[in-house]
Amino acid sequence: MRIALSGSTGHLGAVVLQLLVEKGFEVNVLQHKKALAFSHPALRLFTGDLNHAESLLSFTSSCDVLIHCAAKISINSNSDASVYETNVKGTQNLVKAAQQNKVKRFIYLSSIHAYEQSPAHLPLNENSPYCTPAAPQYDKSKRDAQQFVLAQNSPNFETLVLNPTAIVGPPDFMPSLMGKAILDLLHKKVPMLVQGGFDFCDVRDVAQAVVAAISKGKPGNSYLLSGKYYTLSDMYRLLSKQGNIKNKLAVIPIQLAYVGLPFITAFAKLTKQQALYTRESLHTLKHGNRHISCAKAQNELGYHCRDFEQTLSDTLVWMKQQNLV
Repeated sequence: MRIALSGSTGHLGAVVLQLLVEKGFEVNVLQHKKALAFSHPALRLFTGDLNHAESLLSFTSSCDVLIHCAAKISINSNSDASVYETNVKGTQNLVKAAQQNKVKRFIYLSSIHAYEQSPAHLPLNENSPYCTPAAPQYDKSKRDAQQFVLAQNSPNFETLVLNPTAIVGPPDFMPSLMGKAILDLLHKKVPMLVQGGFDFCDVRDVAQAVVAAISKGKPGNSYLLSGKYYTLSDMYRLLSKQGNIKNKLAVIPIQLAYVGLPFITAFAKLTKQQALYTRESLHTLKHGNRHISCAKAQNELGYHCRDFEQTLSDTLVWMKQQNLV
């Protein structure tokens, strides 16, 4: 069986690629700008761009399954039109190329942000409503791409969608946004924490679910891949314990963080660095759901998410091995 994989240089895509090779699959790999973390005889490399439909035809040729991990992730998507263009139009281009080449199954990696998170204290599952028009542009891009993919499901072109929460864990070569946040905390570059938190899942467990979806899962369905909700202060407490960090950080109310947003943005522009937080990241921290169910993925894909403390511990070990800390 030959698999086509997009997003192979991203956090999740790189782990999925390694797992596919370990399981003996032949893989067509779509490369855009960055190089792969490793090479292997089972890999066939194709240069392409999601926004250029013609470049995707050779990549999807002679494949049985396509796994679409590529996406533009942003915590400032409301001011970046390319986020919606890449995540929605790019996905549509890839679906059409796959259909033209008679790919049998299309697995799309969406996000938990495709769904409305509020009320945060009530359970969220695959039957929950999609995010509203007031949601950040990134959230809406994942929603619209997900709806498009599911609408294409047919007996000759099976589609499935996977919705992970905040992905953490090794390896994390870029590093990812979460990986960079952990490094910043370890290097004491973060002056304070903000109230709120995320549901965290392990990249290795998500990758296992992705590969399981090649042969498992009901066509036309979506599957939430969650772990457990932690506040930023709880996450930092665990990280401090495992990383032997003595530095204590104040936790400010999220309302105060909104007040300071113009100053944070101005300082980031002045120093040409990424902002400590944005309006979108504050929105996510404030409205992140505390009870995201992965029961469907557990039952139908065999999904399991390891303990978050283990994920952090393994992440620290890997970062030390890479001389990042």
